[in-house]
Amino acid sequence: MQIYSDNDMKICHLLALVFGIAFCGMTFAQSQDMDTTLSGLAGNLANQIKEHGNKKITVLDFTDLQGGQSELGRYIAEQLNVDLVMGKHDFAVLDRANLKSILAEHKLTAEGLVDPDNAKKLGQFAGVDALIVGNIIPKGSSIDLTVKIITTDTAEIIGAAKAQFKSDDTAQQFHSNPVAQSQAGENPSGPKDLPAVVKTFGDLRVELQSLHIVTGSALAGYRGEFLLTMQLTNQNPQKSVWVALSTGQSSVLNGTITDPNGNQFESDWRMVTGVAYAANQNNGFFQATEIPSKGSVVATVKFVSRSGVSAAPGKCRLQLELLVGDQFANGFGSATVQNLVTKIEAN
Repeated sequence: MQIYSDNDMKICHLLALVFGIAFCGMTFAQSQDMDTTLSGLAGNLANQIKEHGNKKITVLDFTDLQGGQSELGRYIAEQLNVDLVMGKHDFAVLDRANLKSILAEHKLTAEGLVDPDNAKKLGQFAGVDALIVGNIIPKGSSIDLTVKIITTDTAEIIGAAKAQFKSDDTAQQFHSNPVAQSQAGENPSGPKDLPAVVKTFGDLRVELQSLHIVTGSALAGYRGEFLLTMQLTNQNPQKSVWVALSTGQSSVLNGTITDPNGNQFESDWRMVTGVAYAANQNNGFFQATEIPSKGSVVATVKFVSRSGVSAAPGKCRLQLELLVGDQFANGFGSATVQNLVTKIEAN
């Protein structure tokens, strides 16, 4: 039988402690949810942007390794955009709605910005110093992200980062949902399913693509959420239309989902991607998404139960208030309130 000295035992205990801490750290990193991971990634990128003295940046939709688009890529870009703005850093972030307008105006596409000449044009048109671009790489039960910060003047990579989050039901649902229809001036991306519900408000066509039940965020304490995906299309052949989801003064959306059991689910601005949100002030809005003529955007909205009730499948009642206008300038536009009320199947 081998006998260990006191020093040997101390070394063993120390090694066990170190490896235990490392193992716990690895487990925690792999079990992080998507939003927590993106928040940390935004902080990492912000530090690198500040080190290089960039004054204005923009975040492009993340793609797969073949350049394919999905709602997950748009969601990641939107969340990073919001996290960077909320961080109140020493650089400006170009609003994604404004980016789409600039691209449409100059007949550019987001995918085309990987070309140094096009990136330089964006720098000239919008004063953007750097782009944040990224790839999504599914790996079994997790999803990896690789991110680069690229200057618009020289196409130099001045920063990079990696991140990983758990591939839960929400992430899988986003990733399996291709972009229903590309922005104006872009080619369609993949087949388009028939919408569950279609409503028209003047020039604006609202197609409710689906209502799915997804796993709730453990961090927020929700057990089940509704995820609504919709496409907003401008049917006017000549003019733009501006749209925002209506909120109250508390930033809670003016809209609810009532499930078959009579439980109500609400949403707020943190659960919206792809379209602006604004309070109705004197029949106008101070923030809106421009949809160019014959163009469209795809938006997603999560609805949660404030009392922790799980979402139930079946026929649900949806009520959602939209602000729609045909002009927007200098940070303000006149708007009319459009109330969308319908029944939609949740699964």
